[in-house]
Amino acid sequence: MTELPIKREDAVAFFRFQIISEMLDAAPGFVEATAKKLSQQSFHDVLNKRMISYTERTIFRYYSAYKNQGFEGLKPKTRKDKGGHPGLDTTILSDILSLKKELPSRSAAKILIMLILAKRIEEGSLNLRTINRILNQYGYTRESLLKDNRVYIKHEKEQICQMWQSDVMSSIYIPDGNGGKKLAYLIGMIDDHSRRDMHSEFYFDATLPRLEDTLKKAVTKFSAPLTLYVDNGKIFISEQFKLLCARLGIRIKYATPYNCEGKGKIERYWETVQKSFLPEVKLHHVKSLSELNDLYFAWKKTEYDDKLHESTGMTPRQRWHASLAAGTKLRFFSPMELEEIFLHAQERTVNKYGVISFEGNTYEAPGELVGKTVIVRYNPFHIDYLHVYFKDKYFGVAKVIDLKTERHKNVYGIPEESGYDSDISKMYFENIKANYQKYLEEQLGSNIDKKVCSTMPEDTNEPHPVKPPVTPEFSIGRNEFVDIVKAAIGMPELSFQEKGKLHELWDTFKEFNKDILSAILDDLSQKATDFNKNFLFYIAQIRNTYLEKLSKFKEAAND
Repeated sequence: MTELPIKREDAVAFFRFQIISEMLDAAPGFVEATAKKLSQQSFHDVLNKRMISYTERTIFRYYSAYKNQGFEGLKPKTRKDKGGHPGLDTTILSDILSLKKELPSRSAAKILIMLILAKRIEEGSLNLRTINRILNQYGYTRESLLKDNRVYIKHEKEQICQMWQSDVMSSIYIPDGNGGKKLAYLIGMIDDHSRRDMHSEFYFDATLPRLEDTLKKAVTKFSAPLTLYVDNGKIFISEQFKLLCARLGIRIKYATPYNCEGKGKIERYWETVQKSFLPEVKLHHVKSLSELNDLYFAWKKTEYDDKLHESTGMTPRQRWHASLAAGTKLRFFSPMELEEIFLHAQERTVNKYGVISFEGNTYEAPGELVGKTVIVRYNPFHIDYLHVYFKDKYFGVAKVIDLKTERHKNVYGIPEESGYDSDISKMYFENIKANYQKYLEEQLGSNIDKKVCSTMPEDTNEPHPVKPPVTPEFSIGRNEFVDIVKAAIGMPELSFQEKGKLHELWDTFKEFNKDILSAILDDLSQKATDFNKNFLFYIAQIRNTYLEKLSKFKEAAND
């Protein structure tokens, strides 16, 4: 049961996204110049195993399609004629390009001789003119193949979310809950401009689902970056991850192998973690991965996020908000959009009874699909239903008949939201920071319950506070706001983490209009039923929707 390979149309769209990504990152007034520069370059088309170049007009067409339609606009349109080289076998085409790439100085005549000697072609069936035409068409010239395409990043970005740096760090061995010990890996993402930790978390392995989990939490809290700078590790070069980033509008840049200079900022952060955090953790003799993350989130709160950074002269949090104040625009996604983007896909066959078997569960499929091989898309954290596609047509949701497994095997051990143990965090800060309580009072306000304060997670990036149009009879306080949301999502009891997040959300606006809030909650309950399964998403949706409504009120008032 392997993951479904990326569909060809998605692969083509991703390749085109890579070409125009530099234009998306260009400053106003430099888009045309960037397009002209790109038209003079050759690009490695992995799908067709070739080098190819495009005219400025074509590049602008891709750019406009993405601006108007997003990632979907980059997918190829069905065409009646395929073009190419009539009569030439695709394997021979691949052989020609591979031989040239292997040794850029290899001539067309040499390639022809090698193909004949290897009995790939018959003598006289292919001429030098055709080989040269193929090499030129695909950009497989000696100059292009020897060109240094390495990326060097020497300066910081001017704004937040222009670039994040991501990496994986192996840390320490801790109990795995089964009587043994496992190595814990830290997967993280750092904003290039502010040095703020977008999200990082310890896992027992460094696999693609863990990377996806980290990225999803980071994007939910802080929006999506324009560029993600990574190394050439297995999880970062996977086609599934590349496609995921493309759907989020994120351009991936890869560091030069064995060159740490480009990833200097996150490497420096890892150094801080190794010198300041891990030695303290070893003294605590942590008993679980959850406890390790509790301590880590607490440490970040006081010893990194709000500590003066020697390179910037500001704390990461201060620099983040300074960039927001300067007018930086962020790209948030609604919970529904993120749910769609992060869906996984596999192939399954609908049996003669109209049933799909998946991960030990059985699902009822549409009757017209009996005997068909379909694509099911699913949230690996919640496989109580599947989205069913056949020949790119959506056939709705396949509902579970017998649910034996609630999660996909690839995500077991990944909490959707990390737990925050108040006692552990408090103990840690009492040991390493005597003025912890004073810090909490300064940062969060003395009116917040101290037990809640000691377990507050990282603050979600909130836009500049906007006071809503309220009247005394329709305005609600913080406690009433919490009670209303609790009732709407059917959660009679909230954890300290969840309550803290609601307090943060209320504090963004200071007051909520009861009518507006009720309308938002009613709308959410009609659109989706599983927001309560991911509390962080639910909060983000309330925030974004409320901001939209406030903006409309402001526009109406100005008119």
